[in-house]
Amino acid sequence: FRHDCSLSYYNEYKSYLRFNTKTAIMPEGPKMCYVCREDIPNHWVIFQDNFYHQDCFTCLVCKRVIDAKETFYEKDGVPVCHRCQTKNYVEKCGVCQEPIIGNRLIYDKVHFHYTCRNCKKCGQPFKEDEHDSIRILENKDFVHEACK
Repeated sequence: FRHDCSLSYYNEYKSYLRFNTKTAIMPEGPKMCYVCREDIPNHWVIFQDNFYHQDCFTCLVCKRVIDAKETFYEKDGVPVCHRCQTKNYVEKCGVCQEPIIGNRLIYDKVHFHYTCRNCKKCGQPFKEDEHDSIRILENKDFVHEACK
């Protein structure tokens, strides 16, 4: 029978909700776990056209079982939990060193949260919707266009 699922993307990283991989044709009969190679009688996970026991579907980094309602990511064809993805594979802010999820300022290969950079002239933090009006001076200070 046919199992319809959807795939969602989270910024530049592939992000999945458990059980939501893509449309797959389910084979009739027994399913074999991709990890332990044993039959799966019921309650399986499908990831990249492979079947897994729920307890065999673990994070590449921390080896923790990825929960049924947890968001996870794909790294080199293997699942990575949200915590490990943010800790190990997401760019860190050049000011606070915290992971940046979502939009960011990038200058000279350094990533910043918008709120971690303040206008050098007025002292106000930048906002995402002001992106096109942020200017970088020769001395590398960030300023609002209106403050120049």
